[in-house]
Amino acid sequence: MKSNKIFITLFAGLSATLLLTNCSEDFLTKEPSGVLSTSQLNEIAKNDPGSVLLPLTTGLYSTTFAYGSGGLSQHDDFGQKCIDIVTDMMCADMAMPSNSYGWFRDDYNFVSQTKTENRAYGLWRYYYRLIKSANEVLDLIGGDGEVPEDAESKAYYGQAKAVRAYCYFYLVNLYQHPYGEKKDKPGVPIYTSQLIPDFVGQSTVQEVYTLIINDLTEAIEVLKDYDRGSDKSKADKYVAYGLLANAYLMRGESGDYQKAVDAANAVIGSGKFPLMTANDVTKSGFNSITIPSWIWAIDLTSENSPALPTFWGQVDYYTYSYAWAGDFKVIDADLYARIPTTDIRKQQFGSPSGGVGEDPLLPIYKFYDSDRSPGKRLWENDEVYMRVEELYLLKAEALARDNKTSEAATTLKELVDLRDPTTAATFASMSNAALLEEIYFNWRAEMWGEGKVYLAMKRYKKTVKRGPNHYLRAGESFAYNDSRMIFEIPEREELNNPYIVKQQ
Repeated sequence: MKSNKIFITLFAGLSATLLLTNCSEDFLTKEPSGVLSTSQLNEIAKNDPGSVLLPLTTGLYSTTFAYGSGGLSQHDDFGQKCIDIVTDMMCADMAMPSNSYGWFRDDYNFVSQTKTENRAYGLWRYYYRLIKSANEVLDLIGGDGEVPEDAESKAYYGQAKAVRAYCYFYLVNLYQHPYGEKKDKPGVPIYTSQLIPDFVGQSTVQEVYTLIINDLTEAIEVLKDYDRGSDKSKADKYVAYGLLANAYLMRGESGDYQKAVDAANAVIGSGKFPLMTANDVTKSGFNSITIPSWIWAIDLTSENSPALPTFWGQVDYYTYSYAWAGDFKVIDADLYARIPTTDIRKQQFGSPSGGVGEDPLLPIYKFYDSDRSPGKRLWENDEVYMRVEELYLLKAEALARDNKTSEAATTLKELVDLRDPTTAATFASMSNAALLEEIYFNWRAEMWGEGKVYLAMKRYKKTVKRGPNHYLRAGESFAYNDSRMIFEIPEREELNNPYIVKQQ
């Protein structure tokens, strides 16, 4: 985080825009200085919420996929999807058989996690930049905890709460070990307003989770009547429910597993997000926001796409990308071998015919441009942050951890029947321990390349071993609580914030 004077900038750019477009001549006469005060912005937000809050909220979501959003301005810095790649590499499921350009190499080699490294700073900056934007929205509406009365302002308030919770959820898990082992230890600093006078120290992991759950619970209530239409980039109550299910499952205190089930059921039971069919698994390309199972996603277009610095610019062989140029991101060979031949997900990986430096484990039937023309110079494929399959896995795991084995088996079978009916038929006879292991395998097989397995690895307290197709550290093992499995608070934050203490 930057110094306080930088961190608490109050809408200077927005003020200039508003002076040109949204203020009456009478209002400008009263304030001839050329800069709107916070109280004036509050008044505008009250009388015409969209004029102030829409551009702020639009910018909030744009940050999640913007080039350089972590402050690194390099081709492995593009918001949430770059973090998904980083964490999939850390938990060994995403392999690089070679590396020509250097992107993600330090993450892959477990040397980017220390406080002096760019990645440790970039992740911190990205999430706190989003938190800053979310708090700006809340401050303009009236402040944290001050729920507005009108529907339009409520919608902005609820979205800001959901996004802020999403940020703190990732921060506390990326910069600290699991809740069950470190809940009383320092986590990350909590900021709930941009109007605070100074920096603060880290709240405990437990306190951060309390904020996350409170924010999401409030967001769900505030957004209960909000309809985002077809714009899945916006956080609605279903996004908030999905985040809440994650938070309860990761926390795992008494009663949390049932709460995780309830939150997942709110999404699943809505009927709005049907599971991907077996055909979808290899024929959808995971490339369009219109895919029915997608809950939270970004619609990339020629106008908003960062081009090469995108998920597609790194992973898809059929896009003009580093993968097309031979810098592959592939499935770990041992994980691939673990997938049964009866499982449709095994067919997501293969070798492009005649490709340069072919690798048989490229995700050429999972993530691909719909034209399937190698080297296509467009980066308009969409990016997914949450889909309903994740909620089925969350629900099944929570039920199993609550020793509700039969219900967990039924839930998992609903998903796997559409992937591998032969294996799904065996779930009903499994012990609870065996079923939990099957759920973990399905996290890895279903969500490969989507950044979800890092959190599952922590919940399962797994030690992972890299397969033979990793060009770095092949055959090495890494435990979930290895010091390299979390990022150190960046040195720049330690220097600027006198309240930061050593991570424990």
